[in-house]
Amino acid sequence: MTEANSLENNIKYLSMMFEISTIANQADDVYELLKKIKDYTSSMIKTDDISFYLLENQYYKNVFVNDKTRSNEYFEYEEGNSSFWNAVEKMNLVSMKDETGTQIFRAFLEQNKILSLDPSHVRVFFHHQTPICFCFIKENPNSPLTLEAKENLNKIFNYMEPIIAKLHKKIKKDKEIAQLQKSLHNISILYNISQAVNFIDDLKRLLKVIISKALLTLDAERGSLMLYDYSINALQVTIVSGLQDKKLEDAINNGAVQCAKIGVGEGIAGTVFLERKPIITNLGSADPRFIVKEVLSNTKSLLCVPLIAKGEVIGVLNITNKKHDKLFNQKDLEFITSLANQAAIAIDNAKLYELATKDGMTKLYIYRHFYTLLENEIRRCARYKRNMSLIMMDIDNFKRINDTYGHLTGDTILKRLAAVLRETVRKIDIPARYGGEEFVVILPETDKKDACVIAERIRKNVAAITVKINETQTLSPTISMGIAQYTTDGQEPKELINAADTALYFSKHNGKNMASIYEKDGCIKVEQVNVDISQKLE
Repeated sequence: MTEANSLENNIKYLSMMFEISTIANQADDVYELLKKIKDYTSSMIKTDDISFYLLENQYYKNVFVNDKTRSNEYFEYEEGNSSFWNAVEKMNLVSMKDETGTQIFRAFLEQNKILSLDPSHVRVFFHHQTPICFCFIKENPNSPLTLEAKENLNKIFNYMEPIIAKLHKKIKKDKEIAQLQKSLHNISILYNISQAVNFIDDLKRLLKVIISKALLTLDAERGSLMLYDYSINALQVTIVSGLQDKKLEDAINNGAVQCAKIGVGEGIAGTVFLERKPIITNLGSADPRFIVKEVLSNTKSLLCVPLIAKGEVIGVLNITNKKHDKLFNQKDLEFITSLANQAAIAIDNAKLYELATKDGMTKLYIYRHFYTLLENEIRRCARYKRNMSLIMMDIDNFKRINDTYGHLTGDTILKRLAAVLRETVRKIDIPARYGGEEFVVILPETDKKDACVIAERIRKNVAAITVKINETQTLSPTISMGIAQYTTDGQEPKELINAADTALYFSKHNGKNMASIYEKDGCIKVEQVNVDISQKLE
């Protein structure tokens, strides 16, 4: 070799290594590094058939999957093929075909189901004698690898090997950090749930918090919580979250629409309830345990866990469809089981609280609890000099309805009216059942004028209720209402209640189906006041 040729080769080598070092310096992670190596070597040896398989967990995953290589997405390598292992551990480019083009290590390729790659060469990258990356090359038949090309590939790969090892190690470290962060996040979520148990006394609100936290943490599309109803020996959907139809979701959560009930032992939810064991299924509706009537239609993956409080199963929690077509795994199950344990305790406590404070039929606060809340609100108003109003209402001709159509019809009207109250009042308002057919609403931060707006909304919405008596007859109830304001009409609970009650009976004696405002000099019908029920009240 002449001195000129030697100099030219040195320049080529230095130029190549300069480009390689630039690639190494510019790569942020191992995937970007391998992509740049592939692009550079593909250009150098004139072939696009270069595949890198990187160690992830126990598998070697194809870093650049495309339509051609989708069937060779990953393989699980075992050091059982001694001839192949002996060849690659020398850390050089190894020929995989003999002079006739026959695969030398066919057994290895078949064993790992990557025979279709049909590689001509392989280079294995090691870290502490552990193979961390395989590079398979299928040379271009029109441009077979020369001795010089092989030497250059060896130089490139030898230079890159410690860099690949370093960046590969970083992947593991980053995953461990991410896992730690996720664990801390999960602990935080569970802590938040435990705090919610202490501060949220409304069962529906509590269940919504539990479902939303579960969906957020598991990155899932939707969920539902089903509680066991002893009277019918079945599971009943109590809360849903994540439905595309938000009106339907609100209707289900408010009790206006009831989902199909799931019998004990029926479908996935019923099986989880009966056997007290969680189920993960990633088969969706193809799972033979799946039944269409569950609220889990269009299900691809499902995580269902039992809710157990004080040794008793009280319901199940369903989490449906992990986003981005991912599947639920054991870690998801561990988290949701911990959350379900917290949720079961919370639900059990909330149910006990509800039994003590709410009316069984209407699910509104009972008189005793209403009176306590009214006392608290009056104290708050006195301290901060705030407004507060009270609406009392009574169903018109309710005794006649019971006597004529029966108590079942009367009970239906009570339930429907309670539902209208919950749907019509604001979040800050407090509806309650005062007794019999009488109801009351505490309106914080509200003067008489704004109370008139809310009262008229309630009255009109109640009048729109239709109860079916028989095939040809329906009934629409009406209510009479009275409005009083703190401190104008009373500074003590009994004074305020008496004032609102006086206005209520004024409505009764002046035509019914109306609201009236208490005034010391004489009550006034709301219809005589300019009230715009369309105005927005916060």
